Amino acid sequence: MKMTITEFWALIDRARESTDGQEQMYDSLVGSLAKLDVPQIMEWKQIFDAYQRLSYKPKLWAAAYVINGGCSDDSFDYFRGWLTAQGKKVLLQALKDPDSLADEVDPDEAEYEFENMLSVGASAYFAATGAERDYLAFYAELKKYPLSEALAAQMEAEIVYADDIDAQWDEEDDLSELLPRLWEEFKEE
Repeated sequence: MKMTITEFWALIDRARESTDGQEQMYDSLVGSLAKLDVPQIMEWKQIFDAYQRLSYKPKLWAAAYVINGGCSDDSFDYFRGWLTAQGKKVLLQALKDPDSLADEVDPDEAEYEFENMLSVGASAYFAATGAERDYLAFYAELKKYPLSEALAAQMEAEIVYADDIDAQWDEEDDLSELLPRLWEEFKEE
């Protein structure tokens, strides 16, 4: 059985809703995936990676920068891991309007990053197969399970990007016009 976008999101939603905190969510998601067969695990990973690529957008990075008080390349990867962990609705809304994240975050909370989300697929693969944690071997194996063109097209068709999603910005810029709600929420007094 192939991994579908619906099942991809259902696994994330069940893990998020049945746990408290990122560590427990990670363990739950890895555990659920590890019960599947290897092709499904690899397809899940390919879907996750595709969402990571599709969400690599400048205005979303600006939102992460405002929310986290700075955002390096790696931090933006971790931020998008956190964003994906919030579920399909939140991710798609953030791509349509990154400023909508003002409804999802709290300035008094910790940073909005989920680094371990990036390793869920590999961890599930190692757990399911008992293979040694050799990431080079894992990624060589992953190449045997490319994302189908139909699935990629389905994912892309569901995304409605903000008109200015590719707006260029710099750390020195005043982001209050690009992201007014987030800027107001997170500006330093």
